[in-house]
Amino acid sequence: MINKLQSKEDLFYAIIAILFIWIISLQLDFFEILLEWLKTHEEYELDEFIVLFMVGGVILSWYATRRFNEAKKVNEKLNDLNKFLNEKVQEELLKQQKQQEILLNQSKHAAMGEMIANIAHQWRQPLNALGLVLQNIEFAYNMDDLNDEFMDKSINKSRILIDSMSKTIDDFRNFFNPNKEKQTFLISNVVNDSLSLIGESLYNHSINVKKDIKDFEIFGFENELVQVLLILISNAKDALTSKKIENPQIEIKTYFENSEYIIKISDNAKGIEKKIINKIFDPYFTTKEEGKGTGIGLYMSKIIIENNMNGKLEVENDDKGAVFIIRLKESLEEDVNER
Repeated sequence: MINKLQSKEDLFYAIIAILFIWIISLQLDFFEILLEWLKTHEEYELDEFIVLFMVGGVILSWYATRRFNEAKKVNEKLNDLNKFLNEKVQEELLKQQKQQEILLNQSKHAAMGEMIANIAHQWRQPLNALGLVLQNIEFAYNMDDLNDEFMDKSINKSRILIDSMSKTIDDFRNFFNPNKEKQTFLISNVVNDSLSLIGESLYNHSINVKKDIKDFEIFGFENELVQVLLILISNAKDALTSKKIENPQIEIKTYFENSEYIIKISDNAKGIEKKIINKIFDPYFTTKEEGKGTGIGLYMSKIIIENNMNGKLEVENDDKGAVFIIRLKESLEEDVNER
C-alpha cells in the first residue's frame, strides 16, 4: 500500500533525475563552466554553492524519509482497518449462515406437520384393508370356513400391507435424515420419492399428476432436492385447492437443454399475480391464510438450489398457471470438485 501513495515511485524518480542531471552535467562540463562563471562574479564563492547543495540534499533526504514514514503509518492503519473489515465481513457471513440454518430447520419443521398428515393419508388405506382382512378371518372362523389356504392368503395380504406401511415410515425417515455428503443420484428417484411422500394427499384432492421424465444423474444432496420438489408440489396443490380448480393437474417434466438439466413443475391454477411474482422467494412472504403458511418454503428452496446445488430456481406464468423451473449445470460434479 506504500506503493499506492507513490513514496517509492517518487524516491525512484528522484534518483533517476539526479543521475540524469549528473550525466548531462558531465557532458556539458558544468563544473568547469561554474568555475569560469565564479571568476567573473567574485561576490560568489565555490564553497557557498557546495554548502547550498549539501543543505538542499539534507532537506530533500529529510523530506523523503519523513514522507516514507508517514506513508508507512498510513499503511499500518489501512492494514488494521482491512483486518477489522475482514473480521466484520466474516462475522456477517457467519450470521447469515446461521440464519439460513435456522430457516432451513424452520422449513423442515413446517414441512413435518404436513408430512405427518401425509403419513396418515398413506396409512389410512392399508389400515382399512388390514381391518377387512381381520374381519374376513373372523367371519370365516365363525362360518367354519377357516382353512389353511384361506389363512395363507390372508397372512400374505397382511404382510404386503404391513410392508407398504413400513416403506412409508422409511421414506419419511430418510426425508428427515440430512445427507452428510454429496452423492450422485437419478432425478427419476427424486421425483418418485417426492410423489410417494405426497401422492396420497394429491389423490385425496383429485389432483392428476402428469410425468414426462427424461432421466439423468445429479451430483448433490438428494434429500434436499426431494424437499424442494415437495415444497413446489405442495404449493401447487395448495393453489389448486384454494382456487377450487376444475380438473386440477400438476405436471413434472425433466429434460436436458443448452448444457443444463431442467426440472419443471407446473400447474393449471391460473398463475401468480404479476404484482407479487417477484416477491415469492422473499423470506416470510406468503399469500396463504394465517396459520397455513410460514413464507420460508420457497425462500429455502431457492437457497438449496442456488447455494447447495449450484443451480438456479426461477418462476414464470404460462397460459395455464405457474411454472417453477430448476436449472442445474451439466458439469455440476466437476464444478464442485474444482472448488
